[in-house]
Amino acid sequence: MLAGCSSPTVAAAPGPKDLTDPARRHVAEAVISTFENSTVELPYAAAQRLDDGRGITAGRAGFTSGTHDLLLVVQRYEQIAGGPTPLSKYLPALRTIDRQVQDGNDGSSTKGLGGFEEVWRSTSQTDPRLNQAQDAVYDDLYFRPAMDRARAAGVTTALGQLCLLDTGIQHGVGTGPDDLPALMTETGPQAADAPAWLRRFLEVRRQHLEHPAYEETAEVWQESLPRVDTLEALIDQQRFDLATPISWTFAGQSFQV
Repeated sequence: MLAGCSSPTVAAAPGPKDLTDPARRHVAEAVISTFENSTVELPYAAAQRLDDGRGITAGRAGFTSGTHDLLLVVQRYEQIAGGPTPLSKYLPALRTIDRQVQDGNDGSSTKGLGGFEEVWRSTSQTDPRLNQAQDAVYDDLYFRPAMDRARAAGVTTALGQLCLLDTGIQHGVGTGPDDLPALMTETGPQAADAPAWLRRFLEVRRQHLEHPAYEETAEVWQESLPRVDTLEALIDQQRFDLATPISWTFAGQSFQV
């Protein structure tokens, strides 16, 4: 380098502006957590019966005994622990419910799950391996599938991916008439990440929340319409990158990260 010359300034490479960025993923999961539990903190220890036809709802992603994913978490917990856990005694009942659902019954049964909520709460607060199991199943069932579908459809913004992720968590990512893939198909082809497509998608979602295919979910889903309102408000504010600081309102409550 010549004397008296300063070295050239090199701009830092910009980081990703979608949910592959841990900071933006944190914001997205905080928003979803406010939808599910009215807090920006992930509700690992939460467990309750919502009377929505899905039995017990528990954990960071609202895993339920009536939709197979709660069974997967309890099984993954046992695998991580390398042996029986405080929740292992509920595996026979969870498997029975799972078989009943596969045979065409609804998932509302909680037979054999007495005391489950209390055991779940105390275990989550004392054994981090249960929360590790929740993270692993959440990634396998919801985060990665939603991101794969987002990329395939050309949805590249953090907010767009949040909309798909939240829909996948609430509606499911399977082949049901109210599941994420069905809603994306109904919305139509994506056009260069246009906000207009995202608005159409959320309107399709609103229609399915108002008139779901399965009657047992109708009351709870209709009460969850403010989820769509919040996501539409973030579009109006053009918060597509979910950069912090960020604030939002859900069902009359204000939150921020």
